[in-house]
Amino acid sequence: MLKETAQEKRFWAFWLLGILLLAAQIVMNVWLVTDATPLGMSDHQAAGNAARVDYIHAAWAASGVMDLAIYSMELDLIFIGIYAWGAFAGGRMFAAVPHPMLARLGKVIMVAAIGFAITDYAETISQLIQAAFTGGHELLSSVAATARPIKTILFLVTFFGVLVGLAIRSWKSRAA
Repeated sequence: MLKETAQEKRFWAFWLLGILLLAAQIVMNVWLVTDATPLGMSDHQAAGNAARVDYIHAAWAASGVMDLAIYSMELDLIFIGIYAWGAFAGGRMFAAVPHPMLARLGKVIMVAAIGFAITDYAETISQLIQAAFTGGHELLSSVAATARPIKTILFLVTFFGVLVGLAIRSWKSRAA
């Protein structure tokens, strides 16, 4: 059995911690579900205009979960950095191997991880400013709603890309 490199250790530590933080956010989201937000935080991300954001904030305030929503957004900021760094490290790990398909996949994961971080930070910072300071804001709600589908696709590319990369790497090492 080969000894793990520093790059592999960094990948596993950050990527798995990122997944754990995502799981914590999913659990927290249960309390953010109201009649106004049947999907919880996802409804806030997709709001798209100031009036809808204000409506969501009012529903969360009436349910006593506005502070939890802000904490969830703050936790999301931490998640983004940790997960994106872990996914990028995994992409770098794959890109460094001599297997052409795995190397290409690694480069795709690296680019997707950077794009994910940029778009998810744009979305979450826009949300947090509205939730903690300004209330609904047309530009910020539009930024969040526009970034949401892009960051979702990039997250899926990184997540499933890493899983596929791990499977290829495992298959390759068994074949050798």
